[in-house]
Amino acid sequence: MLLGPEAAQNIGMALHELATNAAKYGALSNGEGRIAINWSIEGGRFRLEWAERDGPAVEPPSRKGFGSTVLTSLVGASLSGETSLSHDASGLRWTLTCPSSALGHTMRV
Repeated sequence: MLLGPEAAQNIGMALHELATNAAKYGALSNGEGRIAINWSIEGGRFRLEWAERDGPAVEPPSRKGFGSTVLTSLVGASLSGETSLSHDASGLRWTLTCPSSALGHTMRV
């Protein structure tokens, strides 16, 4: 699947923020942590999931910075979709859902 420039930029910003935070505080900050990234398209909706596990104990941040805004507001709004961010005991989870048409993509078989 190829992404259009706007989708690539927005999804790239989100993945960069998630990876940076995982390296500093989350699953990538120890030798045991793991990250699963899955995506799918069903019923005309694109879904991207980031799930961390086996990292240090997860705690919600004490303040919201630019990274939180990227993950909870900007990316979803830019792609006419929604995001969710949760700090589960098992690890941080982030999900993006949006219309597949917002990706500006071309499917290749």
